[in-house]
Amino acid sequence: MEGKEVRQKLLEIFGSQIKFNKNFDSSVIKLKESMLNDLIEWCKRCKENKELGSVPQKKEFKHLYIFFRKIASDTRVILIKEQNKDFIEITMDDHKAYDNARLKLGYKKNSYYGS
Repeated sequence: MEGKEVRQKLLEIFGSQIKFNKNFDSSVIKLKESMLNDLIEWCKRCKENKELGSVPQKKEFKHLYIFFRKIASDTRVILIKEQNKDFIEITMDDHKAYDNARLKLGYKKNSYYGS
């Protein structure tokens, strides 16, 4: 599957308001077909409220609901939803970008050795 095809499937699940990070397509290329199908199924479960997410610790992000997923050894996904509203962003990137996003949202204290 190509990045364009995965994007289209996710747009069908979440709607046109969903945003993708700039490294999304390059991350898709690294994954096997079965991993991409697993990602799409996970996204469907998130949309149907069958997956557990969490509210970030930082006050400025308390209006969001966040889902995290490890896809491959160095590929992570963050799915962001506004509480009681739409899903607004999906980020698929390497572990370093994932840690930096978790740090920004208040899930980590330090981008390398934190919680």
